[in-house]
Amino acid sequence: MPRAPFQILVLPFRHADDQFEFAVLRREDMNIWQAVAGGGENDETPAQAALREAAEELGLARPTPLYPLQTTASVPARFFADRVHWPTGTYVVPEYAFATDLTGIEITLSQEHTALEWRDYKAAHDALRFDSNRTALDELHERLLASDLPRPVA
Repeated sequence: MPRAPFQILVLPFRHADDQFEFAVLRREDMNIWQAVAGGGENDETPAQAALREAAEELGLARPTPLYPLQTTASVPARFFADRVHWPTGTYVVPEYAFATDLTGIEITLSQEHTALEWRDYKAAHDALRFDSNRTALDELHERLLASDLPRPVA
């Protein structure tokens, strides 16, 4: 079954020493820093894909709360091999952003990534390669400071 024509982004965060830290992951194939990213499989919704991708890429032993963010972006369809299976005229796919709280949770990276670093907001923002990752981080950081996380979807 081809990948669904959408992208997800999951920003892991944790509480540490009265501040928030954000996980950035170094991609093995591109040598860049990003958040958890991936696409839907079969008939998954974006939230279901985000839960699965976070579990796979971070080696999570149990599901963690997943907070939907308002941030959305568009990714050119030409970057995806499965584009040939999508409807004619699909030139961009939406990217949906989520956050997950990993305070006190052990992480085991998948082979998609060579490193994970916990950074404060500014250092994480500076490290992230893609604008969509930085915009989602901006939203998450503001929400955390305002104690205004949305209701988790799972």
